[in-house]
Parts: sequence; C-alpha cells; structure tokens
Amino acid sequence: CERGLADLDLLTIPVTGVDGERLHVPAAGIPWFMTLFGRDSLLTSYFLLPYRPGTAAAVLSALAAVQGERHDAFSGEQPGRIVHETRHGELAHFRQVPYGRYYGAVDATPLFLVLLHAHHQTTGDRILARRLEQHARRAVDWMLTDGGLEEHGYLVYTPDPGGLVNQNWKDSAGAVCFADGTQAEGPIAVSEAQGYAYDALLRTAQLAAGVWGDESYARRLRETAAALRARFTADFWMTDADFPALALDGAGRQVDALASDAGHLLWSGILDEDRARRVGRRLLEPDFFSGWAIRTLAAGQRPYHPLSYHRGSAWPHDNAVIALGLARHGLTDELRLLTEGLAAAAAGHAYRLPEVLAGYDRSATTGPVPYPHSCSPQAWAAATPLALRTALGRER
Repeated sequence: CERGLADLDLLTIPVTGVDGERLHVPAAGIPWFMTLFGRDSLLTSYFLLPYRPGTAAAVLSALAAVQGERHDAFSGEQPGRIVHETRHGELAHFRQVPYGRYYGAVDATPLFLVLLHAHHQTTGDRILARRLEQHARRAVDWMLTDGGLEEHGYLVYTPDPGGLVNQNWKDSAGAVCFADGTQAEGPIAVSEAQGYAYDALLRTAQLAAGVWGDESYARRLRETAAALRARFTADFWMTDADFPALALDGAGRQVDALASDAGHLLWSGILDEDRARRVGRRLLEPDFFSGWAIRTLAAGQRPYHPLSYHRGSAWPHDNAVIALGLARHGLTDELRLLTEGLAAAAAGHAYRLPEVLAGYDRSATTGPVPYPHSCSPQAWAAATPLALRTALGRER
C-alpha cells in the first residue's frame, strides 16, 4: 500500500476545478498516459476513498469543469457526458486528432455519479454533493438520452472510426468479441457499463432524496434502475454458460465470450445474489484465474492469448473491482485466493503492480511475466492494493 501511495504522489498533475480553483489529481500512467483520464481517475479515486477522500473531491471537480456542453461528432462531446481524456499536444490543439478533449467513453459518466455519491457516503460532505447537483443531473440526462437508455434500453456506443472503436475500459480494437473471435458491431451495449448505470441511478436517487430534497426525482431514478436490472437479467444472462454475456451487439445478439467484465457486475449489484455468487466462483476457476490474477478472457476460447492487451492479459484494477464485488457478496474464500495471487504478483514486481500482467499460468513460470509496454507506475494499478485492503475489511 505504501508503494502505491508513493506512486500516486509521483503521478500527480495540476488541473483546474469547476470553480476555477487549482487542484491536483492522478494522471493515468507513465509513460503513455500522463494526463487526466475520466475512467481511470474515477476508479482510482474510488479505490482511495477510505484513505484519501480529497483525491475524489478533486477528480469530481476537475471532471465537472470539462463536462460536455454541446454535440461535437469529432470529439464525441455531448451535453452532460464526462470526458474520457484530455491532451495538450500540437495535433490535439489544431484538431488533427480528437483527443484534446475526447469524450469517447460509455462508462465515465455513470462512474462520475457513483463516485459523487460514494464521496458523500464516506465523508458526509454535503457541500460538494450540492455544488455538483446540476452536473449530476446532466450526467443522468446524458445516460437517458445520448447514452442510449431511453432509445436502446442500455448504455451503448457506436465505434468511432476517428477515435476509439471500443469505448468501455477494454478499448482496443478487437476487445469486444464473440467466443469465435468475431468482433461485435454497434451500437454495442457492454455488460459492465449497464451495471455502472444501474448503480449510478440508485446512488443518485439517494443523493436526490437525502441531499437535494427531491423525492420525486429519486423515485423516477429508482424506477428506471429497477427496469434496467430486469431487462439486463433477461437479455444478458447466457443460460447454457450460466454466465453473463460480454455485450449485446447492434442486432441484440449476446456477445458470448467469457470475459472478466462479468466480475464488475458483482460490484455494481445489478445481478441477483444467486447469480452473482455463481459468477464470482466461476471467475476463480483455472481458465480465468492464472494464479496471479483473473484474466480478461478465459483461456481456451479462440481469441485468447496471454499477451493480448484485452483478450487474455490480467489487469490489476480489473481484479480490484472484482475483489470489491466478491466482498459485497460474501465470497470470502474466492477473495482471499485472488488477493494472495495479486500480492504475489506485486512482490514479483518490487511491489509496484504494473498496468497489465501477462496471462500465463502461475504454475508455468517462476514469476509473473511482464506485459510489454505496460505503464509503470500506473494510477489504478497503484491504487489496487488499497482496494484489496478495503475488500478484505468488508468480508462478512
């Protein structure tokens, strides 16, 4: 934990908050991502909440300051949408690439809402929750409108030929694929984003009722969340595999690859208790669990490769989210097994978990195999030990 906190200090960059104040937040990682990333900073802050709640407050303010205001197809900006990344190079400045402020993330907006509520829940700070009320309402509006909940029933994204083809955390080109390796075509509804949306709606309802004094709005959000959960179970659950689909493609077909994204559904609470516990146990079986960590894609499927960025490698932050989900559902044995593996992997990297680990089985190597070109230090990997500590403290 101490090494992770030191690395997060190393990654700190200055940003401007929603009221023009100067703040400091963690950049995503060295050397490739030394800038503000929405998804990365939100999850990193969530992992840090019990230990450094000020990081969450700074991240929320910084992201509110650059929340989408208009429709811009080039950058993906839409009203209420939370930014994916910000860049300041020449190509971005002259709009030769869309990454000056790029909004191509389907999940950053619900995660913003999750963190806003979690910060209030952890600290009791009503001031920030009230200051960002309109930003939160605009984020909900984005989920319902441009995000796709009203039109498609789910948060969806359409591959961006000028930016990111996939706009979930597994954002490499071939990451969202069927078990035979065929790439899904959009509009794509990835499973974990639906879980985030469900959680975000319920958490925002709690803020609406308890902080903003708007019970009518809270009731509408709870009803929307309940309907989303019912649809999700009906549409995503693969009966034969006894496991949720990675995504639904544009034709509504289940993208049937067995992927680690399912573990995020335990954290968000969108699965019922029985299904969640079955998924949690399944993720610790040998095709998923390498002995070091849970792979992004279960071994034995056609697209699997242990050195694939999102189709067989293992990401510490992905495992941290899963660990929090295992704790939520009381899967103590699975949580301890996962934690031991990650601790051993950290020891093999001088206690600095990298962005990505290769997916090779622990029994086949003398130590964790490094993934080429992985960021190290990397923010959400550095915060992973703190999330594991929290998860272990939540055992029940």
